[in-house]
Amino acid sequence: MKKTIRGLLILMMTAVVLTSCSSDDKNPPTAGFTLSETNPVQWDKVTISNQASDATTVTYSVTGGNYELATDNTSVVFLEEGNFTVTQSVSNSDGTDTSSVSVTVDSPDNMYTLDGTDLPVKDNAFWYDASAMGGTVYIRMLGDVAGQDNPNLIKLYPVSGPNPIESTYTWSDSGDIGTYDAGMTANYAGFSYDWTTNGDSGQDLKIELVYEDPNSSDDNIYDITLTSYTLNYGNWDFSIPAFVSDGTKTLSLYYRGKIDPVK
Repeated sequence: MKKTIRGLLILMMTAVVLTSCSSDDKNPPTAGFTLSETNPVQWDKVTISNQASDATTVTYSVTGGNYELATDNTSVVFLEEGNFTVTQSVSNSDGTDTSSVSVTVDSPDNMYTLDGTDLPVKDNAFWYDASAMGGTVYIRMLGDVAGQDNPNLIKLYPVSGPNPIESTYTWSDSGDIGTYDAGMTANYAGFSYDWTTNGDSGQDLKIELVYEDPNSSDDNIYDITLTSYTLNYGNWDFSIPAFVSDGTKTLSLYYRGKIDPVK
């Protein structure tokens, strides 16, 4: 009888020890990550910082719209505006865990400012070939103006490098490759007013590749920034004929989007 009781006690103690060891040895993972921006602009590259612990497998998923996740999971580009959710899933031999971050993506605020008045850019920027009229290939943008019959025509004249536009290209007025001019034509009730400049006012036009489309370079996304530019204001007097200046206006511009091929 004593042997039986002793055997039962040993079995009970062994079970307690085994149960205790099994519980103490488990080490499930903990999910966690941060994003460099939770309110980005469409086509911004958002950096992912992994902060998970004790994980042998880490994966990410995105819901809410079109996106491009880097193969190494270090960044994500949101290809449209809207509300997204980024979820991290982690696992090891002892368990799994998830963590999610909500993201609100804004559309670009494409705007030009003329003497302190903000006006929206209409549609995509596009290349325009004026060589048939003795001109060159340059970038055009159309700007909406309430009550105006025709939109303002913004004209950017970069002197192109080896390509019409390179991946990252800054134009200056230094006289070498990179020189640029800017101009505008405004139509009010069918009468044209022009703003032109000779490109020597010392302000920079900057065009940068923001997103390189894997399928077509025509769908690449660029930032175009003109910080401040002085335009001579006036109109063409056909009776002289000559440009008659009425003063100056200041133009600045921000645009993010495609630059459509020559029209």
